[in-house]
Amino acid sequence: MVPSNALQRTFRMQFGHETATCFTVDIDGKQYIVTARHALPGIGQAVTIQLQHEGRWKDLNCSLVGIAPDEVDIAVLAPPHPISPSHPLEPTTKDMFLSQDAYFLGFPYGLQAEVGGLNADFPLPLVKKACVSMLTFAPGKTKYLLLDGHNNPGFSGGPVIFSPHGQPQNVRVAGVISGYKFVWDKVFIQDKETDLAVKYNTGIVVAYSIDYAVELIRANPIGALVGATNA
Repeated sequence: MVPSNALQRTFRMQFGHETATCFTVDIDGKQYIVTARHALPGIGQAVTIQLQHEGRWKDLNCSLVGIAPDEVDIAVLAPPHPISPSHPLEPTTKDMFLSQDAYFLGFPYGLQAEVGGLNADFPLPLVKKACVSMLTFAPGKTKYLLLDGHNNPGFSGGPVIFSPHGQPQNVRVAGVISGYKFVWDKVFIQDKETDLAVKYNTGIVVAYSIDYAVELIRANPIGALVGATNA
């Protein structure tokens, strides 16, 4: 189950001409926006993203908290004020185990649910269920997880949600969606192989550990104070 703790923290984001997903986390009384690094190409210390609200795109001027190193596809922003309710949603991979159910949220192909005032006129994301297929959290190695699911364009930057065994109400965010593993498949016409190939979605979803976002926030804790209002 994915409760409002995660649903109301997940937003449809636009930067330049590309759309993606982002979500909020609260750490030490401050709120931050987490998304995929590749969704924010060429950003500087000050960045204006757009969030879909009341049926249109609205500018949100943010500060860059940090970008994860190497191939880790995570970026963290500080909004000028909180943009979501502060429902409990612990950012951690603790108690996640191999083969358990998980969910990932986002806005593939612009799909969304308009629910008006039930979500402060923000759209609700699409929810997909997956199995945790692989966990790689060893010290000194890149921390990521693979999900058995079907990712689509638009989910990038969305949260991976889970609950510890026997605690369905204890919802946590474990990772940030980056993309999916693909292979190139040959195109055949009437059993005759052509020179063409298509990018085939293997159904293996790639997400990076939320630990990277937490580390960036601890190193630069400039988020919006929870409880502050938009003046």
